[in-house]
Amino acid sequence: MNKNNRYFLGVIILIFGVVFLLQRLGYIPDTIFFEGWWTLLLIIPAIFSMSKQGVTTGNTVLLVLGVFFLLDARGWNLSGYLVPVLLIALGVGILLKRR
Repeated sequence: MNKNNRYFLGVIILIFGVVFLLQRLGYIPDTIFFEGWWTLLLIIPAIFSMSKQGVTTGNTVLLVLGVFFLLDARGWNLSGYLVPVLLIALGVGILLKRR
């Protein structure tokens, strides 16, 4: 993991820790976290990786999984579409991979 990625990950984890602590202490209302908020832990690193390394198979699959779980948590029943969408994302990732 390069130095910039390590700092970015450290800052994100630190922010989440502070927000959780403030929420537990009562300074932040319990409603700050929406249904499926945890999926941002998949989506944000995937987008960050895409901006740094370009579209790869790994970050494409991570992004698709994050969006799938977010939509599922928000009430969209997409369970029948997971495998086809993952296969499409995997194929696109392979086609767009740098040689």
